[in-house]
Amino acid sequence: MTDIAQVSNRCYKETYIVHFLIILFGISAWIGINGIFIQIPVLIATSPEGWTLPAYLVLAIQAANFGPLLYAILQYFQCKLNEPWLILCLLVSGTSAMGLLSFFYSEKIIIAGDEYCLVLYVLTFFNALVGCFSSVLFMPYFRNFNERCLTSYFIGEGLSGVLPSVIALIQGIGDTLECAIFKNNSNIESPHSFDLYFPPNVYFLFISVILFLSLTAFAILEYFLDVQNTKQFHNTSSIVLNEKQANVSHDHYLNGTQKVDHYLINNDRLLTKQTQNYLFTLLGIFCFLSNGFFPSIQSYSCLPYGSIAYKLSITFAQFANPFVCLLAFWLKVSNVKVINFLSVICLIVGSFVTYLALMSPSPPLQATKLGIFLVIISWVILIGLTSYLKLIIVSVFRTTVLPNILFKAGVIMQIGSASGAIFSFITINFTNYFEMHDDCV
Repeated sequence: MTDIAQVSNRCYKETYIVHFLIILFGISAWIGINGIFIQIPVLIATSPEGWTLPAYLVLAIQAANFGPLLYAILQYFQCKLNEPWLILCLLVSGTSAMGLLSFFYSEKIIIAGDEYCLVLYVLTFFNALVGCFSSVLFMPYFRNFNERCLTSYFIGEGLSGVLPSVIALIQGIGDTLECAIFKNNSNIESPHSFDLYFPPNVYFLFISVILFLSLTAFAILEYFLDVQNTKQFHNTSSIVLNEKQANVSHDHYLNGTQKVDHYLINNDRLLTKQTQNYLFTLLGIFCFLSNGFFPSIQSYSCLPYGSIAYKLSITFAQFANPFVCLLAFWLKVSNVKVINFLSVICLIVGSFVTYLALMSPSPPLQATKLGIFLVIISWVILIGLTSYLKLIIVSVFRTTVLPNILFKAGVIMQIGSASGAIFSFITINFTNYFEMHDDCV
């Protein structure tokens, strides 16, 4: 008991610096991809792909899921990998790719007579490896930490959108409400490109510096800060508690393996196998929409209202993510009825922005301030709700005694995201559902 008390006291003393490092580490998960997407309103003005650029980028991002797929196969065959070393390699790769992006983001390559931003896609792919692995590697890394550490990690993930947004706001948003995407002509430039306080290469350099700080934070957390006892303490306590809970609800074991039809969670409510599968399905659907489909159609939904509406919808939506993560500290939801209610609201808002995209290039209220306000607030609500729903579903899984539950959740998240990217790319490039302005590429 004395040893446990000493470990507990040490955990309390270290909690603030540990949470700070975890938040800083969590920023690395998606800051590269969020940073690139927030810069799309600037990149799209000179990109030969025009409005289809987000769909190409989403496809490049989801192609990085081959990395987690290989990792999952190795896990299935019980190949032991050094998780901390793998995380370090990913962070080094992401930091290097973002640094190179600051120099080569505007490089174009001719393929079959058409110009493409191939270098941008390749460097986006290496940045995406960090984000794609975050679900199956970063998130399960905290399985032996206190439950609040996982929430801190999600706060960091949320900040991975806020920090690039703040930099983008400082960079400037332009002052035109007209369609700013013109045919590829060396004599034509985007009118709002001259209003930026600094160019995209400086913006990407800022992001690479933040990624380097995240890399440093993880190295300190894993190798220099004495949190091993902290992890062991939380792990042991959790096992003892969960075994007692399991014994209450299950009376039979076979060869040391628990046969279960349901599992206890922290609030003593049962998580049935059916509910578990249902939550997995919801998690996959929201990742399909939020990480694959919605980002691809956002240009069609927002650009008809002007470049300001597009940039502000991307920028302000990123602030909603850390806000809902902070909200999860005090307002945790595990009731399926509440999750269903929030899901319905999310799907309604998602249907609205999809409708605006389908009506492009002439959506309703196009030339009005009300239309601009509605499209911006809709995207903010949509991103906030999807982020909150994904967080609370993962939190429910985190509090069960199921083995490898976070890894399974991560796999489903990546499958949903990749499916959404493929679906949106095919829909945008090979159908006539989404159309751009006649004067746009």
